[in-house]
Amino acid sequence: MDYKKLNHITIKDNFPLPNMKQTIQRLGEGYRYFTKLDLKSGFWQIPIREEDKIKTAFVTPFGLFQFNVLPQGLKNSPPTFQRVMSTALESCRQFCQVYLDDIVVFSKSYDQHLVHMKKVFECLKENNLQLNPSKCSIAHSNIDCLGYTITKKTITPLNDKINAILKLSEPRTLKQANKSIGAIAWYRKFIKKFAEVAAPIHAVTNLTKANRHKFRRTKDQSAAFYELKKMLTTAPLLLNFLDDSRPIILSTDLSDYGIGGVLQREINGETHNLYYHSQLINKAEKNYKTIEKDALAIWKCFERMRSYILGRNIIICTDHCPLCHMMEKKISNKRVERVALLLQEYNIEQVIHIKGRYNCLPDFMSRHPIPEKEEIMDFAYGLEVSQDRPPVLGMAGVTTRSKSKLETSTNQQSIPVYPSTSTVKDAPQKFVPHFDITRLKEE
Repeated sequence: MDYKKLNHITIKDNFPLPNMKQTIQRLGEGYRYFTKLDLKSGFWQIPIREEDKIKTAFVTPFGLFQFNVLPQGLKNSPPTFQRVMSTALESCRQFCQVYLDDIVVFSKSYDQHLVHMKKVFECLKENNLQLNPSKCSIAHSNIDCLGYTITKKTITPLNDKINAILKLSEPRTLKQANKSIGAIAWYRKFIKKFAEVAAPIHAVTNLTKANRHKFRRTKDQSAAFYELKKMLTTAPLLLNFLDDSRPIILSTDLSDYGIGGVLQREINGETHNLYYHSQLINKAEKNYKTIEKDALAIWKCFERMRSYILGRNIIICTDHCPLCHMMEKKISNKRVERVALLLQEYNIEQVIHIKGRYNCLPDFMSRHPIPEKEEIMDFAYGLEVSQDRPPVLGMAGVTTRSKSKLETSTNQQSIPVYPSTSTVKDAPQKFVPHFDITRLKEE
């Protein structure tokens, strides 16, 4: 559903997400048992107030329909969902951490963990919130959460956010060496002793045209290359935690066979990286138009970096100028429009154009992509219908003016009742007022 116009006039809900650093540090305080719970189609378990449903109306070939539950794509859906979850599990705060639809229960003994689990389940049952059993991990000694593996004694960053750099192969030709040093050199002002470390590579990349055939790989060049990779994937250039005081920046690029993206923050005029991503594009995607590939690069980075991006203000940098208005105006391209619709739930402040020569690292990573096992564009987005539930899209109908007149003239014939989209039954009334779907701005 295209909620761009509705989001544009909606007053932003500033309910904060939990601080990522504090969340990780709290989980690492010597707990022995962890349970990770995941809600089933979390947004669709939050009912909408009756008077707000009409604002979600959309057109289909079969008529007008409206949501009964919280849809994805609305500007205030993530903060609203966080508020509901925080309120529902407020009595469990001492042993439970909530980050959107991820619930982590932590305890120092097994018996204590059973008691904590029982209390959490009671709160979820009381509020008619359902879990997805296949995505729940019960009573483990370690847990992966927000990019870290947490045990009783250690907090270890996962390699997911730096794999795109770690898996870069060493340059084997002069052309590859020039491209790699050119991409990394953009960060030279933020890396101490960059010139000293990179000197062995510069010594061979600065050969004149007549002497380029003399290029030879040496141990010194290999050592320099791996040292530069280490600098890109460790502090201070790589940040472990987000600071929500300023927007984060996502820079993306594409090549004929891959996409690349870097998530960054600026602190006191210095650029720090948070997440690197690159991957191959499949055979069908290689045939996309340039604008479609660039949009695809943005979407795949968002999907991969979701836990870092959702609920935070973000600026997108792309070297493809036509995409700068993708979140404001309709672009006459179905694939680009689809990406724009999928990005509606994120707090995108602006999409800005960046010249290619300033987009070095994403460009380099797109030319050295990592193969991906899954195709994240093939998600069903929770639209599958279970056998024991009514169809998810069976929504309450919207009465049009002509239909209203017809009903009046036929002595108010009864309107068919469509099954609710809510994944819960008899949702508690105390949650209904939580979603003020659109406090509209006064023009």
